[in-house]
Amino acid sequence: MIKKITALSQQIGLVNVCLYSINRILSFFPSSKLIKYFYVAQKLSKQPLLSGKRGRNIEIVDFVNSGNHPCPRPSEVINDRYEQGATSLIAYKNGEFAGCLWYIKDRYKEDEVNCLFELPANDSVWDFDVYVEPKFRLSPVFLKLWDYTSDRLIKENCHWSLSRISAFNPNSLFSHKRMGAVIIGWAVFICLGGIQVTVANVSPFFHVSFRKASFPIFRLKSPE
Repeated sequence: MIKKITALSQQIGLVNVCLYSINRILSFFPSSKLIKYFYVAQKLSKQPLLSGKRGRNIEIVDFVNSGNHPCPRPSEVINDRYEQGATSLIAYKNGEFAGCLWYIKDRYKEDEVNCLFELPANDSVWDFDVYVEPKFRLSPVFLKLWDYTSDRLIKENCHWSLSRISAFNPNSLFSHKRMGAVIIGWAVFICLGGIQVTVANVSPFFHVSFRKASFPIFRLKSPE
């Protein structure tokens, strides 16, 4: 156990290991959890990540039908995303569902915790829930999705994509940093039944809510 904790500490830091441990304890209680997000900004680029002919058998489509969305998420979550005005891009490899990526402009109401993200700049979007089917996670599906999304958004005069990453997911954080993403903030959400306590290093810094209608609003900006 000590070796496992030491190894995890080297990946995400001792503080995050402690927070992760608290989250594991809270998971035994109804509607209780502790989540820490890193907020990151990714510069969109016209230079594709995929080179040559890689990914030619992967097709990206704009999926607008919330009734039979292939993403493995609850139908009420899917419907809420469309009601907020989110765009869903679906990847098919040889005709088979391989993954998807969501993004939204202006603002996004988070579905994992109770908070709202606002993007005051017109040159930024919020991307979330990038999903790749397990059998395709060693394929170019993710890179194809990202190249397609970047090209599309740049044509719409967007140059930054902001998102949140779990501090307990070192692989995802490493992947984003490798692509050039920079951390622009963090927030910790402690959920105990109907109570949520939020502590962050970006405004509003501290927030306590006792009902769904009360939530922190994060107005995030790109590095530029």
